[in-house]
Amino acid sequence: MIVNLNKIKKCKLFNRIKEDELEALLSCLNAKLIKYDKNITIFEEGKVLHSFGVVLSGKLQVVQYDFSGNRSVLNLLEPFQIFGEAFSYVGTNFPMNVETIEKSEVLIMNSTKISNPCENGCKFHKQLINNLLHILAHKNVNLTQKIECMAKRTTREKLLTFLSIEAVKNNSKEFEISYDRQGLADYLGVERSAMSAELSRLRQEGILDSNKNKFKLLK
Repeated sequence: MIVNLNKIKKCKLFNRIKEDELEALLSCLNAKLIKYDKNITIFEEGKVLHSFGVVLSGKLQVVQYDFSGNRSVLNLLEPFQIFGEAFSYVGTNFPMNVETIEKSEVLIMNSTKISNPCENGCKFHKQLINNLLHILAHKNVNLTQKIECMAKRTTREKLLTFLSIEAVKNNSKEFEISYDRQGLADYLGVERSAMSAELSRLRQEGILDSNKNKFKLLK
């Protein structure tokens, strides 16, 4: 496997792990670098996961489909984010799909090697576990914020809650979001046309200004 270690080190999963240690760690985790085309399902709903991934380039999304085929976007995955780690660790059926939005490179690793490290008890393996716990904590916070958005009754309330959370994350009333219009509608669980109409009303009322994925809260 040929990988750019300097690139991989940008992932928080490998914080405080030296380059020579990282090579040994990737070998221990049976890491594989895989290139995917657009619209490819990497992890499929209903399957038991034995591995997890790190996005190295491109963009992925975590989605669910109901019985009618309606799509709900649960998360957007950009370079150096990890996915599948929790479900692969507990060994339960994966309840969603991970799909590529564009051509992507993904590092796939064996999750069983995390809980069952080698007999050498390497220090960097302990650091990996600490990093993973930190990432899982942040994901729990993000999930709580999504639940806060979804708990709102109207499209307007969901939009304003989401945008307020993003403003706090960016420490600014002016910010960019990762979703396009359809992606944002799927994330909030609303119709795109209804959401676009609500955004137009919010602009007319002087509450916000927006251009594609750029937003500015005015009130």
